[in-house]
Amino acid sequence: MASTHATGTLQSLYRVFVLPALSKPAPSRARLRQAPRAAPDRRCFSASPIHAVKSRAPQERAQKWDEEIRAQMLYLVDPVTGKREEEPRTRFDILSQMDRKTHRLIQLSPDEPGNRNFIPVCKVMGKKEQYEAEQKAKKASKERKAESVKVNSVKTLELNWAIDGNDLGHRLERVAEFLAEGRRVEIVLAAKKKGRGRRATQAECEGVLKAIYGTVDAVPGAKELKRLDGKVGGFATLVLQGRASGQGKESDASLRDTPPPHVVEPVTSTSIVL
Repeated sequence: MASTHATGTLQSLYRVFVLPALSKPAPSRARLRQAPRAAPDRRCFSASPIHAVKSRAPQERAQKWDEEIRAQMLYLVDPVTGKREEEPRTRFDILSQMDRKTHRLIQLSPDEPGNRNFIPVCKVMGKKEQYEAEQKAKKASKERKAESVKVNSVKTLELNWAIDGNDLGHRLERVAEFLAEGRRVEIVLAAKKKGRGRRATQAECEGVLKAIYGTVDAVPGAKELKRLDGKVGGFATLVLQGRASGQGKESDASLRDTPPPHVVEPVTSTSIVL
């Protein structure tokens, strides 16, 4: 009886738990391959735009430095006497003996393409010394350009023959300032229109010219560049030239007796009505 009861219990359990599982169809291999895989956990980052880095263009140099020098044999300049040594040296020996942190080897003479026997002249120079020399050269170049602008620029002033003496004095002070700066000054003289004031007498016209020439004589190096062109008492022009850099005082009376030099076309022109 006990074995029969146990067998019935096992059969009941088999029908409840095992048989339903066996009755389900097994998944095919195709379904297993098509089963979706879990997507990997990816973090999304926002891509910021790449900004172009502003950088200076490489400076073009006329002289070669250090390894840029291709010649194997070099003439070295003595740093004390400034004279070239008689016997050439190898570039390797010069570079190996100098302090590369504070000094550099500079080629002074340009290359001679096609000349196999060419030996350039070089100099070992301190980087600080070279920097100061470059800054000094740049400053001198700016000063030359500024001086050239002054010489080639024209200041135009308009005066009338019947101008008051005080007004003439103030305006000629401006003329003297321009001439002292080395500028070119064009003075336009004209009579007042009819009905707009009295006309100047001959003596007054001569007085205006005398005052202008006196201003030129008072500025060292200034001169009359172009003689009076026009009619005294009417419309006339007069071109003056300021002193050049380093020029001493000259006699303007003697300059007026000589033919005026060729007038170069001005680069810029500024008109001032006085």
